Amino acid sequence: MAELKQKGLSGLRWSVGGRAASQLATWASTIVVMRLLQPEDYGLMAMAAFFIALCMLLNELGMSAALVQVKELTDTLLRQIFGIVLIGNAAFFVILTVGSPLIADFFDEPRLVALVSVLAFQFPIIAFSVIPNARLSRDMNFRGKSIVEVIAMVTSAAVTLTMALLGYGVWSLVTGSLVNILLRTIGFNFVCPSLIKPTFNFTGFADRAKFGGYVSINRILWYLYSQADVFIVGKLLGKTLLGYYSVAMHVASLPMQKVGSILQQVALPAYSQLQDNRELAAAYALKASRAISFFAFPIFFGISSVAPEIISVALGEKWLPAILPLQLLSLIIPLRTIQISIGPAVNGLGRPEVNVHNLIVACVIMPVAFFIGSYWGLLGVSLGWIIGFSVWFVYMLWRSLKVIGATMTDFLKTMQAPALYSAAMYGAVYLMKLVLAQLGANTI
Repeated sequence: MAELKQKGLSGLRWSVGGRAASQLATWASTIVVMRLLQPEDYGLMAMAAFFIALCMLLNELGMSAALVQVKELTDTLLRQIFGIVLIGNAAFFVILTVGSPLIADFFDEPRLVALVSVLAFQFPIIAFSVIPNARLSRDMNFRGKSIVEVIAMVTSAAVTLTMALLGYGVWSLVTGSLVNILLRTIGFNFVCPSLIKPTFNFTGFADRAKFGGYVSINRILWYLYSQADVFIVGKLLGKTLLGYYSVAMHVASLPMQKVGSILQQVALPAYSQLQDNRELAAAYALKASRAISFFAFPIFFGISSVAPEIISVALGEKWLPAILPLQLLSLIIPLRTIQISIGPAVNGLGRPEVNVHNLIVACVIMPVAFFIGSYWGLLGVSLGWIIGFSVWFVYMLWRSLKVIGATMTDFLKTMQAPALYSAAMYGAVYLMKLVLAQLGANTI
C-alpha cells in the first residue's frame, strides 16, 4: 500500500505540474482565439464535435480501461486489444466520412460535411495511441504521459492561434485538434513503444470484453446526458446561441476538464489495486472528495462571481450573451468535478454495472431538464444543469458509495465547509460590486 500511495502521489505531482506548466500558454492562446473567431465558428465546431466526440468515446470499445484494470497482462491480451482497437477506429472513420452529409442535413448546415470528414481522420491516428497510453497509466508512469501531453497541448494551441490570426476561422479549431491527436500518438509510442502485431482471434477474451462493454456503455450514457444540452441548443436555438453557450460552458468547465483528466488517469489504476481492500478505498474516496472540494468550490464560485468581467475584458463585447450561462454553469461545476472521481473508483473496484445504472437515470433526468429549459433560452438550459444535476448527483452518490464502502453523511461532510465558505465569498464579492457601483453613481 505504501508503494501504491507513493505512485499515486508521484502521478498527481507530474500530472498537476505538467498541466500547470502548459495552462498559462494554452489559456492565453484560447482567449486570443475566442476574440478572433465568431460565435458561429464555435457553434459549427460544437455541432461537428457532438458526433465526433461520441465516436471518440467508443472507438476503442472500453479496451484501454480493461487493459488498466486487468490483474494479469499477457502478450495475447495486448494483441487482442490492439485488434479490437483497429477494427473500432476503422469503423468510425468510415461511418463519419459516409455519414457526414446526414449530419449536415440534421443541423441544416452544409459546411459540416467537410468539417466532419476532416475530423474523422483522428480515428486512424488515435488507434496507435490506445495501447501505449493505457500501458503508461497501468504502470502509473505519469511522468512520461505528462511530458507528451504538455508538448501536444502547447503545440496544438500555437497552431490554432496561428491559423486564427491568418483568418482560417473554424478550421483553426479543426487543425489544432488533429495536431494534438497526432503529437500525442507519436509521443506515447516514443515513451512506451507498443507496435505489436494485432490478432483477430478473440478466444478467451470474454471477461475483458464484458468489462470493456460496460465501460463503453458508461461512456455512451455519460456522453448522452452531458452533451444533450449541445444537441438541444443546436437544434432548437441555432448555431449562434449554441456558440455563446458552448463558449460559456468551455470557460466554466475548462479547469474541470484539466483536473478531471488527471483524476481519471490516476483514479482507475489506483482503485484497481484496491479491489480487495474496500476500507482503504473508502478512506481514499473521502480524502479525494475533501481535496477536490477545497479547490473546486472556491475556483468555480469565483468564476461565477466575476463572470461579467471575464467575458467583457477577456473576450470582448461580442461575447456578452455568454455572461449569464457562465454565471449559472459555474455553480454546478464543483459537483461535476467531484462526480468525475467517483466513476473511475467504481470501475476500478470492478463494478461498472453500477455506473451504467446511475447514468441511465442521468439520461432520463438531464435531457428532460434541458428540453424544458430551452423554452426560456440559454437561461433555462443553464438552470436545467443546476436543478437536474443536483438531483441526480445525490442519487448517484447513494448508489456508488455502497460500492466504495463510504457513507453518504461522511462524504457530504467533506464538501460542507468549502461550499459554505465559497458561498460567503460569493456574497462578499456581490456586495462589494454593489458598493462600488453606488460609489460610482454618487461620483457622477
